[in-house]
Parts: sequence; C-alpha cells; structure tokens
Amino acid sequence: MNGTAVIVLVAGFFGGVLGYLLTRGVVKNVGVPLDERGNEIAKLAAARTLEAVLLAIVISLYYSLAVAGDELCTEILSGLLALIFFGNLALRFYYGRKM
Repeated sequence: MNGTAVIVLVAGFFGGVLGYLLTRGVVKNVGVPLDERGNEIAKLAAARTLEAVLLAIVISLYYSLAVAGDELCTEILSGLLALIFFGNLALRFYYGRKM
C-alpha cells in the first residue's frame, strides 16, 4: 500500500473511534433518551450496511480472483469476508443467549 492509503485508513479509524466516543459522551452527559423507533431505525440501517459491505467484498473478491488475478488482494478480501461472516454469527449467538 502506498502512503496515502495508509493515512486514509488510519484517519478513518481514529475518526470513527473519536466519533463513537463523542457520541457516547453526549448521550451519557446530556441524557438524550433513545426511543424505540430510533433504535429500530438504527438496527435496520446497521443490517443494510452490513449487507452492502458484504456484497461489495464478494464482488471485489470475484473481481480480484477472476479478472485481476492478484493473489494478495484475494487473500486479504477472503480473510475480511470470513471475519465479517463469522463475527456476525458470533454476535448473533452472543445476543441470542443474552436476550
């Protein structure tokens, strides 16, 4: 990867962490109550986002395997797909037992 891609990934990661911490701080300190409708909208948005990311990874995986023939990219995308898939299953199992 070149330097620009690394900078973008690092900035995106730290921006996401900072956004999460700021949002959590505002909700905790100000006391913004989340209603049921807002929670359902957030759940649906998260599910649709996960589906879109999985679809994009699968398309990229097929492209890198069939068209580009790049083995490193294929291995990275395969690992990412497995991480998302099994992570989703693990979270479903965890929350299924918790709730």
